[in-house]
Amino acid sequence: MEEQWRGIIDGSVSRESAHDWAARWVEAEDFDPADKRITTGLDYLHGFDLVVLEHGGWVHSASGSTGVLVKGRDEVAADLEHWLRENVLYDEDPVEFLARKRARALEFMKREE
Repeated sequence: MEEQWRGIIDGSVSRESAHDWAARWVEAEDFDPADKRITTGLDYLHGFDLVVLEHGGWVHSASGSTGVLVKGRDEVAADLEHWLRENVLYDEDPVEFLARKRARALEFMKREE
């Protein structure tokens, strides 16, 4: 997965190709890996081809639509570094990692009320 991601960053893999590669799993009805970090990484790859439409909203560039990419190359690189750091934290203590994520989500929801 990291190879696909780095390929987007260095230009050796098109965003559409990475989308298609990830779609095999992301769009499969029965895909449910035990390691949710895999799902997160695939979701990122699946979305790096998103473009902003003139009227608002966004769509995958594979649909034939054109527009400005939602994330530039630097943002894709930053997302990779973030994902890799999160993977290390998850691997150190999956239970604590998920507990922290849930707590942050609950805090966010309370602020939004």
